[in-house]
Amino acid sequence: MWFGIVMGLLASASWAAGNVFLQRSSRALGPFRALVWTHVVGALAVVPAALLLDVRPGPIDLRLIAWIAFAGLAGVVAYASMFWSYERGRLAVVVPVMSSWSVIAAAFSVVVLRQHLRGNQLAGAALVAAGVVLVSRFVQQSPATNGQTSAGSGEARRSRAALVMAAAAACGFGLLIPTIDRLAPAFGRLGAIPVVFTADLILGLPLALAARIELRPPPRAAWPAVLGGALFEAVGFVWISLGVSRAPVAIVSPLASLASAFTVAFAWLVLGERPAPPLFAGAALVCAGVVVMAL
Repeated sequence: MWFGIVMGLLASASWAAGNVFLQRSSRALGPFRALVWTHVVGALAVVPAALLLDVRPGPIDLRLIAWIAFAGLAGVVAYASMFWSYERGRLAVVVPVMSSWSVIAAAFSVVVLRQHLRGNQLAGAALVAAGVVLVSRFVQQSPATNGQTSAGSGEARRSRAALVMAAAAACGFGLLIPTIDRLAPAFGRLGAIPVVFTADLILGLPLALAARIELRPPPRAAWPAVLGGALFEAVGFVWISLGVSRAPVAIVSPLASLASAFTVAFAWLVLGERPAPPLFAGAALVCAGVVVMAL
């Protein structure tokens, strides 16, 4: 159990660092171009570790192929929404909403994986939900939406859109994280990660090409952000995959989503983001709920 807890905390630290790089790459390249190259680099980074450390893969059957397709679809929704949200929103606002994926993952693990929740996890889920509602209501009622200025109105629309996409990312990750555990017996704890990233690309690339989204390699100046985001994101999945091998998903996933608290602190102290008090209160509720779920 303690091994799973430590792995969940390491995943949260990795994803918190990755969030900063992912936002920079998304704003430099656009969300979908940044997404593609982050997945390519992340998959290539994990493959050597998977070949060296993973156990021998098991058999692949039709049911497993269905799980791969489900993981790919959930990943496309999660990552496309996340990058889109990062491009248009502030980390201190969108990341806490996105971290509510732990509630969805816990519910999915109970209904599908037949795991059990404790009372504190239910209380934490209620705090997370309350925080998300508070953030969303304040963004909708922001004074900038009252037509005072066209610039303010445009900013309010961007904030609302970023919030909606953050919620969509939460749904995607809430389904993706437990699904990775389903793929581990066949591909290994680490090998399942590049499989999911590859499935994301297979499903997402045709959509990007149909929409005529530019996908050429990033310029030299953008590569540090792409590499940093890809490596921290991939390492976070490595930690959480190792964690769920020793502890239930319903325990590890809330710890991993503590990345929201770390990211909000970084955005406040380093990036200088100063959300309005109601937004900050909502973000604090989400982070507190995640902590309660992990106790």
